[in-house]
Amino acid sequence: MERSRSARHAVTSRTIEENAVRLVLEHGLDAVTVDMICEAAGISQRTFFNHFPTKIDAIVGAAGPKVDEAAVRRFLASSSPDLVGDLLELVMHLAPGDPSNPGLMEARWRLITTTPALLQLEMDRMISVQREMVDILVMRLTRHANSGETPEEIRDQADLLSHLVAGMIRFSIEAPGPRRMPGPINLERTRAVLRQLLPKLVD
Repeated sequence: MERSRSARHAVTSRTIEENAVRLVLEHGLDAVTVDMICEAAGISQRTFFNHFPTKIDAIVGAAGPKVDEAAVRRFLASSSPDLVGDLLELVMHLAPGDPSNPGLMEARWRLITTTPALLQLEMDRMISVQREMVDILVMRLTRHANSGETPEEIRDQADLLSHLVAGMIRFSIEAPGPRRMPGPINLERTRAVLRQLLPKLVD
């Protein structure tokens, strides 16, 4: 019985999200109301607010970005010298939404990348996992630390790299050209630019 109720809840949430994203793509963020979403989804306002606290949560996803545990394990186990490339692969799993619904994820990213207010919101939500990313980076950097590097120096490196990655994500989202959907970043384009840039930063 509990599983059946949970399944119904998930179906209703997905219906609300799909209709919210579709309506905003069609009419724009400011033009869409909760009433419009409810009518399109065939639900009451009470049902809507049982699933999502606000219109924005229905559009971008209430849960927010999360670090994928399987991706973290792959990142920590990797012996590749391409630390930034591995990190970008890890960050790709921060895409909003349920990976089992790629249509919704792609539509949501199309909406986020073309709506400045939603793009800023998503970047702010990604920053919320930055501290977790720093802890993950410390583990990877510690494994490959140079002789004599202190834990404080390694944490500083991880902290700086996490900030650089946040900027790379934004660059990749906003860069022109075809995007790798449904993830948030154009991995190959970003890697290519980094390969050109990094040698210029080394003495």
